[in-house]
Amino acid sequence: MKRKTTVIFTTVVILVSVAIGILVKGDFLNGFKEGEKYVKGMFPQEGSITIQDNQIYFNDEKMTTDSDKKSFPVLSPDKTRVAYYISDINNESIGILELKTKEIKKIRLENITFSSVNGLEWLNNSMIGFYAHVNPSLDVYCLLDANKLQKVKEYYGIGFAWDSRKENIYYALPKPHFLNLKGREKIYKNDQVIFETSDSESILKGPYISENNDIAFYTKDINAEDEVKLNIGKVKDEKIVINKRVKWDKETGAMTFTDNSIQIRSDSGIKEYKIDDIK
Repeated sequence: MKRKTTVIFTTVVILVSVAIGILVKGDFLNGFKEGEKYVKGMFPQEGSITIQDNQIYFNDEKMTTDSDKKSFPVLSPDKTRVAYYISDINNESIGILELKTKEIKKIRLENITFSSVNGLEWLNNSMIGFYAHVNPSLDVYCLLDANKLQKVKEYYGIGFAWDSRKENIYYALPKPHFLNLKGREKIYKNDQVIFETSDSESILKGPYISENNDIAFYTKDINAEDEVKLNIGKVKDEKIVINKRVKWDKETGAMTFTDNSIQIRSDSGIKEYKIDDIK
């Protein structure tokens, strides 16, 4: 008799649990609009930043109430502030939201030429990188001081890449796409030229930097655009010393260095090549 009672009790508990689960699930899902907060609500992540109905949310808490058009929100490394782009035609700026007080300050994007925004990033807890598109052959990268609320520096080029300590920025400066000019394209470290192409080639993609100052980039022959070369070298004494320069008929995606290899990301996936085997 005792065994029968135990079985009945266990069955009742299971049925009640299932019923409660269905009710809770139903109430839970009813709180979310399709394609909006459902996934984030089901799987919350500490420090998550989202924009819903033009307002910024931090861990599901609404942090703003103003009417500024917001995009590209990024959380500072210490998780105390959020930077975001405000796309007001008459007042384009970067908003700085203090999460503790919900106070908002702005950095005006004045005297900066760009046609569309690519993104934002925190370089540390006080400096922000603003990255935007100018024309088919040119982008702009701006350093912004989140404490002083001002632009510190701007660079025009393509392929912006920071070293591992975020102390030096590398980028290429191509010829203007709309002018049939002859000349050498350049790779810069901050404001200094560290590499120049020949008159007959241009920089296709890159540069890509490793933690040990290894550098790689793709070039192409302007008289034979199908001919691509992969260049791998080292930054020494403020110059790029090329160690390998080979014809490259494989993918030309974004590149990262891993030990003695390079990984190339393209639409077909990630492929790895040992540097010593590249000839």
